[in-house]
Amino acid sequence: MSELISIIVPVYKVEAYLPRCVDSILAQTYKNLDIILVDDGSPDNSGKICDAYAEKDSRITVIHQANGGLSDARNAGIAVAKGAYLTFLDSDDWVPKEYIAYLYDLLKETGSAISLCNFLKTTTEALPTATEPEMVTVMKNDAILAKYIDLGDDFHPQLVMACGKLFEASLFKTIRFPVGRLHEDEFTTYKLFHFAPQTVISKKPLYYYWQREDSIMGEAGFRLQNKLDYMDALVERAAFFHEVGRPELSDHTYKSLFSEALSVNLQLDARKETEAKKTVRGILKQARNALKRTGRSKLAFLYNTYLSYERPIALAYRTYKKMK
Repeated sequence: MSELISIIVPVYKVEAYLPRCVDSILAQTYKNLDIILVDDGSPDNSGKICDAYAEKDSRITVIHQANGGLSDARNAGIAVAKGAYLTFLDSDDWVPKEYIAYLYDLLKETGSAISLCNFLKTTTEALPTATEPEMVTVMKNDAILAKYIDLGDDFHPQLVMACGKLFEASLFKTIRFPVGRLHEDEFTTYKLFHFAPQTVISKKPLYYYWQREDSIMGEAGFRLQNKLDYMDALVERAAFFHEVGRPELSDHTYKSLFSEALSVNLQLDARKETEAKKTVRGILKQARNALKRTGRSKLAFLYNTYLSYERPIALAYRTYKKMK
C-alpha cells in the first residue's frame, strides 16, 4: 500500500485558473492522495468550484474560511492534513501527471526528508520541451542551507519557495507560515531545511509557475511592505541561525540584510519617502542591538557606522553606482 500524501492548495480569486490546477492533481499517476482545497474567503466562484470537485472525488476535502491570506490558508491545510508527506501547490499553478510520483520516489530512494524539483515560469500553457539534464543532487542540511542563503545561487528562488517540494509531514510539527506577511516562504523554508537531515534536489522542471499580474508576488514596481517583510524575515533568520549554533549563516544573513536595507533606503530617497525610512532604521537598529548582544563587534560596527553616517554613505554609494 502506497503512503498517503497530502496536497494543500490555498484558493483565492482564481476561478479562471483553479480547474487547471485541480485537474492536474487528479491526473497524478500517484493515486493515494489527501487533497485539501482551502477557500480563503474568495469573493468569486472559486469556493463553489472547490465544492463541485469534492462531490466528484472523495479524496478532496474543502475548507471554507474567512480571508486570512496565503499563510493562514496553508496553515489551515496543515492542521487537517492526514498524509505522511506534504506538498503545497498554488491555485494558479499546475503540475504534470508524474509530479508527485517523481518527488516521492526521489525522497524514498535517497532517504531524504525533503525532495524538490525545478520550476518553470510561464505565461502560456504551451510549455517548451525540457532540454536541461535531470541533475539530481543529495545534500546534507549544512550544505543545503549554505546554498539557501547564497542570493547569487541560480537555484536560490527554487530553494526558498515552499511549492515544488515534498516534505515529511513531521517537519511541520512546530513550524507554520507567518500570518499577515508577504514573503511568507522567506520566514519558513530555511527552518524546514535545518530540521531535515538530508534533501534531494532535481533540476527537472516539474512545477509550472503561472505568472499573472495580480498575483501576490507578481506585482511590478516598488512595494514598501514587500521590502519591509523581507527584511523582517532576514532578521528572524539571522537570529534563528545564531540560536541553533550556525554563526556563519547568521553573519551572512546579517550582511544580506544590511545590503537590502541600503538598497531600500536609496529607493526611498529617490521617492522622497522620508517617513518610511524611519521603519528601515528601526530594523537596522534591531539588528545592531542583536549583534552587540551576541558579541559580534565587527558586524555591529558596520551597522552602527551606517546609522551614524547614513547621508554621506548614501551619497558615496549613489556616486559609485553612477560610475559603474
